[in-house]
Order: sequence, then structure tokens, then C-alpha cells
Amino acid sequence: MRPIPIKMREELASEPRMKRCAAAGLGFGPCEKKIEWDHVWIYAGKQINEKWAILGICEKHHYEKNGNRLLNETIMRASLRIATAENLEKYPRKNWAQIKKSLGITWHRTEK
Repeated sequence: MRPIPIKMREELASEPRMKRCAAAGLGFGPCEKKIEWDHVWIYAGKQINEKWAILGICEKHHYEKNGNRLLNETIMRASLRIATAENLEKYPRKNWAQIKKSLGITWHRTEK
């Protein structure tokens, strides 16, 4: 796991989305145990260490996401809904338009 800088950790800790599982109430069963912070995206072999790419997920769903495509896609969608076009431009080797399309997310007019 990639360490989260202290300032970013403090900012994330104050956000309500980090205190609730991103998969809660979405049909993946009840949440269990504590909330863990998940780096949703990998780029150039490293976890993307930005606020939009880190979500709170309960321990149960965090463990299950690697073997459950629908759960993993739900978590990816939650992350991309937070991201701006400017956030994604920092990672040009990922085809974000295709990723969003495959996840059923439509681009807004202001996005590229």
C-alpha cells in the first residue's frame, strides 16, 4: 500500500465519504467491520495517491472487491464520479473515456 501524505490524510479524514463504505446499500450484502481506505486506481505500476482515487470501503467489501467484478466496478464508478477532467488529465496513458464508457458513466459537456 502506498502511504498517504499526512496533509491529504487529514483532509480525507474530514470527508463523510471516508467514514462510510462506498458499496453500502448497493446490493453487495451488509458492511462489516471497520472502514479501510482503498486506492482504487493503479497507474504506471503505482497506486494513484490523490483524494479522488481513494475511497472508504468496509473491510468485507475491500477484501471481496478483487474477486467480484460488479463490486469492483461500483467502487471504480464512485471514484470517477469524484474526479474532474483535470484530475484525469494527469494520467494520459489511461483511456478514461473508454473506462467511463465501459462503466456506464457518460461524459459531461465540460469534460474532454
